[in-house]
Amino acid sequence: MNITATNNRIELKVKNSSESYVINPTKIICLGLNYASHVKEHDIEHATNKYKEPPKKPILFLKTPNCLIGPHENIVYPNILKEIEFPRMDYEGELAVIMKKRAKNVKKEKAFDYILGYTCFNDVTARDMQRHDISSKKPWFRSKSLDTFGPIGPLIVKTEDIKDPNNLKIETILNDEVVQSANTKDMVFKVDFLIEYISNFFTLKPGDIIVTGTPSGIGPLQPKDKIEVRIERIGTLKNQVIEEIKDSRN
Repeated sequence: MNITATNNRIELKVKNSSESYVINPTKIICLGLNYASHVKEHDIEHATNKYKEPPKKPILFLKTPNCLIGPHENIVYPNILKEIEFPRMDYEGELAVIMKKRAKNVKKEKAFDYILGYTCFNDVTARDMQRHDISSKKPWFRSKSLDTFGPIGPLIVKTEDIKDPNNLKIETILNDEVVQSANTKDMVFKVDFLIEYISNFFTLKPGDIIVTGTPSGIGPLQPKDKIEVRIERIGTLKNQVIEEIKDSRN
């Protein structure tokens, strides 16, 4: 399936099924600092001492749907990052939750009834831009939402096939080297709680995506890199990094 850099409709196969599912989210809600190991790393990366311990409440931010690409699609390193002297672009391997039906004010005991399934996600980030925006006390969504900065896949595993999404091994592999390795049991805020918390503020709709945060081990991506996000019982999301063609922007 060919998915262009600005196509926000992603069709993923359902594991152990002939079905496929078109994800066309109204929103992509992401979690910041949802692994304790990443809290310390965040302060080092951003030269702060703001978070001495995990946050008491979830830190939410958005990625815009134009960022979505599927498995084996190219992550495009944008020319604009060098032009404005914010050159670093990072990987962040994460578990993604795909919503099945409308959810508002859902109790965590019922949360899994509203989830279609789970897949892998790479929260690609323009790190220098993010640092600048955070230090300037500005929203950092632009660093998260450039075209192709949201690889997702390789398939969906339905809720009934993963009884506990809060206990899955998660790894990120850069050029065949494991650079992130953790377990979703290390998440500060678990999947069921997140559905309750987020749905208290926003109506979640079918196909909406909740991206549950990254563990420690984040690092830079370069053109020609091969990057993979692997989650137990789901599979491996594989993408390649390429440079933006110089005349591709209008």
